Amino acid sequence: MTTVPTRTRVLAGAALAAGLFCSAAPAFAALTSPEATAYVVSADALNNNVAVPPQPLSTYPPGGTQTLVGLTVGPFATDAALTATTAGDPTLGTSSASATVDHLTLTLGPALAGDLTGVQATCSADPNGATGNGVIASGTLTVLGIPTTLQANAPKNTSVTVPGLGDVTLNEQSTDANDVLTVNAVHIVLLPALGGANVIVGHVECGGAPAAGAVPMIDAQVGVIGGSLAAAAVLGTVYYRHRA
Repeated sequence: MTTVPTRTRVLAGAALAAGLFCSAAPAFAALTSPEATAYVVSADALNNNVAVPPQPLSTYPPGGTQTLVGLTVGPFATDAALTATTAGDPTLGTSSASATVDHLTLTLGPALAGDLTGVQATCSADPNGATGNGVIASGTLTVLGIPTTLQANAPKNTSVTVPGLGDVTLNEQSTDANDVLTVNAVHIVLLPALGGANVIVGHVECGGAPAAGAVPMIDAQVGVIGGSLAAAAVLGTVYYRHRA
């Protein structure tokens, strides 16, 4: 006959087993292989009349560094080097990206101009997730001749409203359903009434994946359910034996 203390020990053991089963299955990123993207500038502005595709553009795989020395296109002008770099390691399930330019000016119609220095966007990812940052050393936006200073090294998703014209987001960060992190050092959105503009300076994306040889979970809940079922099976077996 099973005593109350014995039953208590059985229940405790089953609970411990459930914890072990549940914690033994690690959570993996949703991608099957690591990926990364980086570019320094892009624009879709003035009712698509001034569109600048991402440049210079680097993607992983295969990765590598892409550089432009000087650029005058659409709203952008600089004589500095624009550099975009991506890399990854499928064995470890990691990726990284960076996009940099030392100095860049913007001209968005007669009402708005910008000047940015020390633009740098970076990110890195592994099977457990991604981190990143997008910063400027200094910057100004001049609206109708009135300058506004942009915050250096701003916290993520710092929003600056340009009254009557639109919004600027510094260190913009978001993560999609595949745990891919996107970082924009500077993202300018002008109102459609002004012809519209979607301008990005310093863009990176990073997504990790299970390391080679690892078995990814389909869903984190699968591990919890599996652990609970396994614990129930242990409890049932032990209880049956004690009853016998």
